[in-house]
Amino acid sequence: MRDSDYDSSMHISYFSNKPRNHNYSRPLDVHLTTNHSEIKELSDIIFDKYFNTRKKEITKKHLKVLLLDLYVAWKTDPKLEIGVHMSPNSYASVKRYNQLHITRTMIDVVITLRNHNVIGFHKGSEANHRVSYISVSPILENYFADIRTSIFDINQRKELLVLRDKEKKDIDYKDNSKTKDMRKLLERYNEILRQTFIDIPFLEKTYLEYKGRKHNINQHSKLVRRIFSKGSFDKGGIFCGGWWQRIGEKQRDKILIDDKETIEIDYKSLHPVLAYAKKGIDFWQSMNVTKYGYFNDFYDVPTLGIKDKEDSRTVVKLLFLTALNAKNEKECFKAFRDQWDYIDQPYIGLFSDIFLKELLDSIRDRHYQIDDMFCSGVGVDLLQWDSNIVEYIVSDFTERNIPILCIHDSFIIWKEQLDLLVNNMNTAIKWVTGILENSSFKYDQFKTLAWKDHILSYVGETGIDGDYYLDSIPKLHASPDRCKGYVERWNKHKSYFHEKYNYLEQ
Repeated sequence: MRDSDYDSSMHISYFSNKPRNHNYSRPLDVHLTTNHSEIKELSDIIFDKYFNTRKKEITKKHLKVLLLDLYVAWKTDPKLEIGVHMSPNSYASVKRYNQLHITRTMIDVVITLRNHNVIGFHKGSEANHRVSYISVSPILENYFADIRTSIFDINQRKELLVLRDKEKKDIDYKDNSKTKDMRKLLERYNEILRQTFIDIPFLEKTYLEYKGRKHNINQHSKLVRRIFSKGSFDKGGIFCGGWWQRIGEKQRDKILIDDKETIEIDYKSLHPVLAYAKKGIDFWQSMNVTKYGYFNDFYDVPTLGIKDKEDSRTVVKLLFLTALNAKNEKECFKAFRDQWDYIDQPYIGLFSDIFLKELLDSIRDRHYQIDDMFCSGVGVDLLQWDSNIVEYIVSDFTERNIPILCIHDSFIIWKEQLDLLVNNMNTAIKWVTGILENSSFKYDQFKTLAWKDHILSYVGETGIDGDYYLDSIPKLHASPDRCKGYVERWNKHKSYFHEKYNYLEQ
């Protein structure tokens, strides 16, 4: 590692005049660590040249974390910025979620690097909670150019099991056998993801634009955690993380896993099905007939003022699911308006409390068996069932050492693993809800799965054997062309994890 010959004064105008899009940024990752000697050497060089403090070891630790994240961002895309909290209160976190003990010392490190033009710096405002944006400067680029450390050599020492209180703040907890088992599964699952190449073949660069923002699509943005709410491991537990959760359905359709084609499958109207199950009712066997007649879609409710059938269904679906999660109607209607996508489907001014109240009454009327569940907060319990179903499926695939990607209640797998996933999804929902031991359920139910929510319909009484359901599967996309950037990333991945791929070829 050689020292830099750059004159820092010549770069002042570079940072003050060059415009940057601060929407293309991500938060500082304070959980990075590596045993690679090059990073330690770089930390020593920069500390000796720019820092003058008695807190040598503590400052070096913070400097190393910051340099690691800047290096990851630079390797991902030199234009990517990192958002850093410049308020001391932002670093008063629970020890469990701050395993490297990063404190307000990080602010001092950032300021020192800024004063010597080692980093680019854009000051934040009070409005964005004093989050400032930093980037790699030409000085730092010169250092980074000499480093041969692979992104795969940089690890994330991050708590995988998160517990939050009613205000959605991370809180500490004592481990027991249950939490240890859940964390162990997540560790094994994340190790499979770490060694698996997950990418989109048409991307030259490792980012994708979706809804006006750039999202990193790389092998360092795959960590998955479980987040529980309301201070209880019996509330929530959703699987969060992985860049595939932050992009659209059409982009996910192009994902390749270890350079093999994939397919996405999800449950059809999972939370409504679970709501009926809470009442001991199998919607698909007995609830298609209501007091008004036959219907086979939860969201088949008339909507005044919206002529387009797909838009109408989207409105009903969002209000239905929001009402299951809300505690009261006022909270429900506000949450609906906050979640509605006014860009793709404007309807500005339509969703007043009066309009939503009338529509909710129609939904209650159609689904009178569960009308007391709307605006009761029951969604937290349904979410727990949902997360346990996902856990069941992830656990089985992890035991088999097969990669699987979760997006809420849908899953992306290799297309040749379709049979395994379908069987898993059917078994999981019955196991989690206790249907196999519940005599009040007359029929073997929950066989309805869906491709992209409601395209694939009822599988039927015959079950999942043979080719019964294959005619209902939408045609898979044609084998994609691989661009140069994708091929280079794939080759680097195979080179680093050569033992895995050599074993698979044998």
